[in-house]
Amino acid sequence: MKIEKMQIGPIKIYCLPVKGVKTLSIAFVVPAGSAHEDRNFAGTAHLLEHVAFKGTKNYEEFTLKYELEVVGGSLNAFTTKDFTVYYARVPYSHFEKAVDILSDLVFNPLIEDHAVELEKSVVTEEIKSFNEDHVSRVQDLFAESILQEPYCRPVSGYEDTVKKLNANILKDFHSKRYGNLRIIAVGKITKRLIEKLESVTKKFDRNVDELDAHVTFRTISCAFEERNDLSQIHAIVGLPVDFGIQNREYPAFLVLNTLLGSGMSSMFFTRIREKLGLVYDIDLLSHVWKNNSLIGIYASTSVEKFKRYVEEMNRIFDDASISKNYFEYGKKRLMGKLQMVTESVPAMFSYILEFLLVKVEPFELEDVLKRVESVKYKDVQNIWKNICANKWHWSLLIPKGSEGLVKDL
Repeated sequence: MKIEKMQIGPIKIYCLPVKGVKTLSIAFVVPAGSAHEDRNFAGTAHLLEHVAFKGTKNYEEFTLKYELEVVGGSLNAFTTKDFTVYYARVPYSHFEKAVDILSDLVFNPLIEDHAVELEKSVVTEEIKSFNEDHVSRVQDLFAESILQEPYCRPVSGYEDTVKKLNANILKDFHSKRYGNLRIIAVGKITKRLIEKLESVTKKFDRNVDELDAHVTFRTISCAFEERNDLSQIHAIVGLPVDFGIQNREYPAFLVLNTLLGSGMSSMFFTRIREKLGLVYDIDLLSHVWKNNSLIGIYASTSVEKFKRYVEEMNRIFDDASISKNYFEYGKKRLMGKLQMVTESVPAMFSYILEFLLVKVEPFELEDVLKRVESVKYKDVQNIWKNICANKWHWSLLIPKGSEGLVKDL
């Protein structure tokens, strides 16, 4: 697995050839996300992503999707706090059409008034859905209460800010932020494909002032919302970590994350669910940036069991120890999961994309495997002890009238 890198003007191209396949996964990654918006117009980047699919200079709304779906492919997009990603998966024989459509979505969206108004309505419903989904809402509350501007805001924005948006605001954001493109291509890589990508870069070599927002954190606290429609408490307990993907501790941190929360044999799942029956599920949430990270543990439990759940979690944090059995589990599982990345084109595509989304050049998989292989038990134990020595932040959705349960957190 060798990633081939090229740069033509401000555009970077990352190609990963995969032998024996007849498909291509390709993404156009634009450094324009919610962190680059004016707070008064939160949701601009996400709405623009929606509106682009309503029609472009060379493709009307139906044709954009139909041209790739009719041959068995797919077309989609998503927005993060730093990037907007437009991507397609197609049989190799249709790569030219995929590149043309992605190029038009990114550089030639029409952004018409009626399309903006229609998608504002759609996004407003999306925001309402997120707010009524307890898991999504507690994750947003966690971000809002532990991260500072601009990363504390939800990518979709807020109902009141989305209502303010119009075609002119979206066009201005597009002209200022849509450039410095990154292109990822994984699968059947040929000279014809490279030539096609090079022609795109020459045609759309837009250079923009790329904003580099920094992740900063608020003072650790307890944040909660009361809801009338709950019978359980939805909780995330977490805290920031002062190293990220570029730091030497990163491989050991990956092992720690794996042993804590990956799989039914992980430490939290075994101790909190399997041995005590306090929750149905318990998940680790980990966000890694260049030089810092955020770790969180999500679970939902009944009002009656919540106090016991908190006591058990605090017992784990106070103990701050990792058994060698869990260490071996985490390291072996992580090594295996990394090796399994090579099983499929979508997995290798996602591997490269994950690095670009945190503004880091992709590591060769073989190098990551070597670094994980060199991780020692003491490395993971020391990281966990250092993490647990800090105060933990709680974010919760609680049933109406149960505020007393969270007063001492």
